[in-house]
Parts: sequence; C-alpha cells; structure tokens
Amino acid sequence: MPANPSPLTAPTAEDIRAWYRVQSAALAHDRPGEPVPSQAAVRAGLTTTGPRRRRLVLWLLRGSGDEPVATALLRLHGATAAGGHADIQMTVHPAHRRLGTGSRLLATVTEAATAAGCGTLTAEAVAGTPGEGFLATRDFVPFARMTWQRLPLDDIPAPVGKLPDVPHPGYRLTGWEGAAPETLADGFLDALRALPAPAAGPDAADTRWDPAAVHETAELAARRGDRLLTVAALHDDDGIAGYTTVLLPGDGTRRAQQYDTAVVPAHRGNGLGLWMKAEMLRRLPAAQPDLAEIHTRVPDDNRHLLAVNTALGFRPLHRTVRFRLRLRVRR
Repeated sequence: MPANPSPLTAPTAEDIRAWYRVQSAALAHDRPGEPVPSQAAVRAGLTTTGPRRRRLVLWLLRGSGDEPVATALLRLHGATAAGGHADIQMTVHPAHRRLGTGSRLLATVTEAATAAGCGTLTAEAVAGTPGEGFLATRDFVPFARMTWQRLPLDDIPAPVGKLPDVPHPGYRLTGWEGAAPETLADGFLDALRALPAPAAGPDAADTRWDPAAVHETAELAARRGDRLLTVAALHDDDGIAGYTTVLLPGDGTRRAQQYDTAVVPAHRGNGLGLWMKAEMLRRLPAAQPDLAEIHTRVPDDNRHLLAVNTALGFRPLHRTVRFRLRLRVRR
C-alpha cells in the first residue's frame, strides 16, 4: 500500500507522465475499445485553470517501487464560502485496486474539501464498474445518470445534411468561434441559464453565469490550445432562441467534444435543437478538416435530446452515474 497521500503542488513533466499512466490504464480497463485522451490533453487539463474555477489540490500516489498507483483532482466551483461545491475525479490503477488505496485517498480528499468550506462533493463513475459500487458504499448518493455517445463523421445519415436548409419561419442560424459577439452576449447568457442543472456538466455546476464567466470559458479553452465553436438560432424579435457548442481539440486528436445544447423555454417545440446541431455537423469539416468523430454525453432524463442525437446518428458508448456526498460544513 502506498504512503499517506500528500498534495502534488507543482506537477513536473514526470508527474504528468505518471498521472497519464494511471489514467490511460484505468480507461483501457473500464472502457475497453474507447479512445484514450492524449497525454497533451491531460497535461493541459492539469496545468491550465481559470480564476473562477481554481483547482484546490492534486494528489499523485506512488507505490513502494515509485510506480504510479492513483490520482485525485479536487476542483472548487465558484466561491470558497461555506456551503460551496467541489467536484472530485479520483482514479486507481487497475493493478492496485481493492487494496485500500481508494478509501485512503477518498478520506484525504474529503477532508480537504471540508476544510475548504464545501458543503457538497460530487463524483462520477462508469456504470457497472467497481467505481460505482465504491462510491455507493461510502455515503455517496446517485443523482443523475448519463449516456455517453459517439458519432463518426463519416457515418452521418445523408438526410441530416439537408436539415439546415429546412425553413424555420421567424428564425435564422448563425455561428461564432470563442466568446459570443458583444451584440449577442445578453441573449447567449439567457440561453445558458436555460440549461437543466445536470446537463451543464461538471465544469459548469453551480456557476453563476455572467459575462465574465462566459468569456473565461472561451479563454480557458484557448489557453489549452482548443477552440469553442457555437451555432445559434436567432429569432426575428427575440434574439438568441438557442445554441449548441462544440470543443475542437488542439492536441492533434481527431475527436471533438459536444458541449451544451440549450433552447430558451419560450422557443421550445420548434425543432431548433435538431436544426442547430445539424448545422454544426455541416460546419465541422471546414472548421477542422482532420476531425473524425464527435463525442457527447446526455442526461438519461433528457429524452428529447437523446432522440435528437439518435436522429443525427449518435450511438451509445457507455453510461455513467453522478453521485453527491453531503459534507459537514465547519463553522
């Protein structure tokens, strides 16, 4: 069993390589046949942060032979006032599971989150893996189930290519890269706030959306070498009616990530989600010609978006469960 966990305050190049070995081994074991993120993407995720989402601490555990055994990342969301929220990503190398390493690491991370004044801690595990049972037996309560999906761009059904040309009276499509143009910023904020809580994703949980947060999201992607591409539906009299955003990778991988898709409540029921996402698929080859596929995740209770994605050609990869742990706030 490794020594007591200690914080990783300034990751070196060797630390990042060791972190990547744990992550890639766990992904290959828990999600066989699925692509593993590049080491460059892992490095960017560990070393590039924004002021509103500062990373509290990282842990990298090594065994007696200095081999990497486990990793943990604790991320605060928004302010650090008592009752705040934190998200944990914890991974144990498959060869070192069921030896007490995960329990010891979780106790350390939970203590750190409590000391920071967090009232809740969330985590995610692949359904049907030991990680799901690990969290369920340690007072974590499931609150959302997600389906992860994949769409090879060569497999897009032919009729999808014609969908952007279908008239939607009173609406038109537009798009941009990075932060929303100033003329559309207020409407974009309204659309962001229309997102259901689980669909916002771990990086957006409990975030107060305002202009600074929107610009920071785009700037953070740029600092990591990635690009945000957005397609929006504009209403003649009411500004932005909805939007969909995709993250284009800057690390040489050929896999884009579908981020949020939202339609303002007053404009739902008009087929805008399918319309916008079909237009996004049309634009992707020109935006990044070497892309091969796009991945996304959808809450299982969002039946409408699941149906939209199925119509576009997305197919399931795996399912995950999001858990929440209530922490005892220190006074």
